Amino acid sequence: MLKNIGTPVSSVALIGSFRQHYNVVLESLTAFEAVGLKVTTPKGTRIVKHGISFVRFESDEAEWADEMVQVAALHRILHADFVFVVAPGGYVGRTTCYEIGRVIQAGKPVYFSDRPEDLPLWISDSHICSAAHIVKQIQCGTFRPEKLHTNVSSAVGEFERDLLNGRYRDI
Repeated sequence: MLKNIGTPVSSVALIGSFRQHYNVVLESLTAFEAVGLKVTTPKGTRIVKHGISFVRFESDEAEWADEMVQVAALHRILHADFVFVVAPGGYVGRTTCYEIGRVIQAGKPVYFSDRPEDLPLWISDSHICSAAHIVKQIQCGTFRPEKLHTNVSSAVGEFERDLLNGRYRDI
């Protein structure tokens, strides 16, 4: 387990468009594993069949339906200490948008390699950084994963915190 300023960090989940950017995902996986982090997902195995809409890996149970593969992936994603979204050029894709929503609702820290283009979500500049930047912070002992809207004082931050705390406004 890696120690940061009061925050133990031992695992990361990587999400993003595996269909379009799996090579970049694997680069991030290698960078995080090199500093001792366990990558809970993906497992780094090969894609079974290219060109299909829902990516399946060699490590996926062959008899599982896509829905079961997705829910198993969500367990691995939410089990991690923080989530890193691989979004080259800002592209995340539909499944990743869904996963980001689940990650935020679960209160997990999430960081993005690039600012997502088609996701109507306010993201602090502090949560847009490369895997290499996070790795360097881990090596220096300064990486402290924070939830996305923890320190946002704007109306967006207040509304997001209300959503997370189950206080839904009649607007």
